[in-house]
Amino acid sequence: MTDSRFSHLLDEVLAGYQRNPIDLLDRNDGAGEWAYLVNARRSYARTIADILDLFQGRPFDEIRILEIGAYLGVVSRVLARLGFRVTALDIPEFMANPRLAMAYSGDGIDMLSVNLEKGRIEVADHSFDCVIACETFEHFNFNPVPALREVGRILKPDAFFYLSLPNLASAHNRVSLLLGRSIHNAVDDFFAQADGRGNMLVGIHWREYTMGEAVQLLEGCGFVVRRRYFFTPHSPRWLARILYRLFPSLRENLTVIAVRRGRGTAQ
Repeated sequence: MTDSRFSHLLDEVLAGYQRNPIDLLDRNDGAGEWAYLVNARRSYARTIADILDLFQGRPFDEIRILEIGAYLGVVSRVLARLGFRVTALDIPEFMANPRLAMAYSGDGIDMLSVNLEKGRIEVADHSFDCVIACETFEHFNFNPVPALREVGRILKPDAFFYLSLPNLASAHNRVSLLLGRSIHNAVDDFFAQADGRGNMLVGIHWREYTMGEAVQLLEGCGFVVRRRYFFTPHSPRWLARILYRLFPSLRENLTVIAVRRGRGTAQ
């Protein structure tokens, strides 16, 4: 995906990770992180484009954005370079990395170190105009409702929550089940995480969602859904492209854009 509004900034930020790897967990995994980032470029571009569309016509320097599960910070850093006031949130094990802190500091990004299973987000009520959570909630091995309520607390009335997740009901998962295969992480991943091997600290998908479930969660936590769609984070082959055009709900990922219910929100 190429968008003249930000593509040069996205490529610039991505190239920086190849030159100066973060290596989040100090395991000499810079090459692995770089491969992940290159593979995720299409998803990053889609998210950034959606955020720009949400705030079109408004001064970006007046918009406060929180990214939950910012990971290596690609989306946060591009948005900051576009002029938004950005805060990045992730688990303490990631946020303690000095190279990551330096990257965020260089782009004027505030950092929040929070384990959402155990902690409150230490910001005042109604602090943000938008909260982004991309490919994050599927990694929660705990009830997501308290975390979603926290998102509602820190959003301004009628502010946006941008949620992106793997689609539990994707074609890939349906075919896997028909063939008698698991749609979950391999059992070996449990041992890798328990033994501290590889980059598996938060690598397991504990709970994925269908579109209906994602909407139900958001509406139950006081959000009003404004837009929902399915997408494919890579360039599919021609047969898959035809299938996805006919049946969009078979795509691999889903996005829901909701607003925190406020005075101006239509019920």
